[in-house]
Amino acid sequence: METISVQNIEGVVKGLIRKYYSERMDNVVIAFGTAGDKVLRNIRPLQIRRTVYRSVQLKKERAVSPTVQAQDAEIILAEPEPVKVSIISREEYEYRKNIDQFDCWQDPLEAATVNTTFIEGSGDAEATARELLCEVEKSNSYILISGFGGDFAQDLHMAFSLLLKERNIPHLNVIIKPSREDLKRTKTAESRIKKLEAACGKPRIYDNERLIEKNKEYAREKDGVIRKINVRIARDVEVYSTRLSNASELLKYQLSA
Repeated sequence: METISVQNIEGVVKGLIRKYYSERMDNVVIAFGTAGDKVLRNIRPLQIRRTVYRSVQLKKERAVSPTVQAQDAEIILAEPEPVKVSIISREEYEYRKNIDQFDCWQDPLEAATVNTTFIEGSGDAEATARELLCEVEKSNSYILISGFGGDFAQDLHMAFSLLLKERNIPHLNVIIKPSREDLKRTKTAESRIKKLEAACGKPRIYDNERLIEKNKEYAREKDGVIRKINVRIARDVEVYSTRLSNASELLKYQLSA
């Protein structure tokens, strides 16, 4: 009968641990909807580490017909010869245009690289969350960000968080609570936040209205205040991500040393 030494078993186990960690990111930050995306665009990585930043946006298609109006689509011409034509929805065009404008004033050397995914709208957020989890990078932890101001962000954020909870994957929920201008939307958001907290633990909540009121003296226009708020949230998210990444690295070395 072959005898297996303790050292051999220990070596095999440590090899499996190293393989497990090598196949995963330390942390993945995912934003759902435009509010979360604006936060990601303001992130300045604190250090080089195994972290990925992803933005998930709703893709809204319009049917193209002979009677389609000019405002329903945009034509982008690229390369002198041959001419390349792309027809995209107005929402995607506006998104790209905003990002281009954003890149003009943000230093690309310091900004985080954000991978954007456009997904089809569907009534089954759970199925979409499962598909999305298969598509994004495997990770030891996740940070989920959204504004909770619309159905798309709310539904997908909650479904993704519940899926991670079901699979015992550590994650942190970051929510930008919408202002109280639309009372119905605010009450819906508050109700969903309570459900999320009951199921997945206390999220990190940023009250948009309170932050605007607190920072309005530092900017002449509302856009300036919102940008300042996004920068502040982005800084906090990067700190959370760094801590989760460092904890993952420390655990890996402790287990495989």
